[in-house]
Amino acid sequence: MDNSEDRLKRIEKQLNHLAESLEKSGFFEYMLYIRDRSKILMRNFLSGLMRGLGMAIGFTILGALIVVLLRKLAASSIPYIAELISKIIEIIENGKG
Repeated sequence: MDNSEDRLKRIEKQLNHLAESLEKSGFFEYMLYIRDRSKILMRNFLSGLMRGLGMAIGFTILGALIVVLLRKLAASSIPYIAELISKIIEIIENGKG
C-alpha cells in the first residue's frame, strides 16, 4: 500500500507541475485564440497590411536614394556614364508627371 500511495503522490505532483507549466505558458489562451477564426483572420490581415506598408515605404526610400546617387553620378565628369544617367533621370522625372 505504501508503494502505491507514493506512486499516486508522485503522479499528482507531476500533474500539478504540468498544470502550472501550461498555465504559465499561456497555453489555454492560445487554444482559445486558435478556436476563434475571426481573431486569426483579423490579425493576419493587419500583419499583411503592415508588411505591405513597410515595403512601400522601404522601396520609396530606396528609390529616392538611388535617384540621388544617379544625380551625383550624372554630375560627375565621366562622359558616357553621365549621359546615360542623365537620360535615366529624365525618364524617371517624365514618368512622374
